[in-house]
Amino acid sequence: MVVPVNPASPRGRGRPPRTSDQQDRLRRRVLNATAAVYAEFGFRGSTVARIAQRAEISKPTFYTCYPSVEAAVEAVVADAGAHLLAHLRPAIAPDGDPLGGDLLGRLGAGIDAYLDWAEKVGDGLRVFHAEQHDPGSPAGRLRAQSTAWVREVVRDAVVGSGRPAPSPQALELLIGGLQHACHQYQRGPRRDRPACRAAMLRLALALLGTPRDWHAAADTLAAET
Repeated sequence: MVVPVNPASPRGRGRPPRTSDQQDRLRRRVLNATAAVYAEFGFRGSTVARIAQRAEISKPTFYTCYPSVEAAVEAVVADAGAHLLAHLRPAIAPDGDPLGGDLLGRLGAGIDAYLDWAEKVGDGLRVFHAEQHDPGSPAGRLRAQSTAWVREVVRDAVVGSGRPAPSPQALELLIGGLQHACHQYQRGPRRDRPACRAAMLRLALALLGTPRDWHAAADTLAAET
């Protein structure tokens, strides 16, 4: 005899649906696993199988969090960019205040925040730098957005200090130069943070400061060399 199935009746088999908190924790777990796989293999070497194995979940479970590897890697890159902004903004303009007269101190705090963030991201930053000009990688597609965020924070802080607004070219050179210096610092056999910081600070002062700032910073920079 065939027993009719009541579509409205609850399922008697399978796991119960996850709560919102459980799904959030699972999504973070998959995100962390994606970050680890991306740091090791890059975007083109990241696969659902590798991410699922790292997260110790099944492939179908991965798809309950992200529709594709590309979406998961994009979330990793966007998350890293959001963390950078969260580190950088309060360092350059704490409590929303402008730079004030202490340009050297604020720029130094911003560079320290950037290096702290880079050390936390670790090997993932090396891959991001390698792929930031690859239009097929989420890192390449999101580079313009993350660069615009940093450019806006720095520009607003400098203008708020009463100094001339940096030109778009100066901001582009600054961001590119800081990224390159950080990349060299991350990949070097000996990580000399003070030397890297001093070089980055000189670059920032050269592009954002005034002759008065350069003169005021001369003794401090000489001591850091």
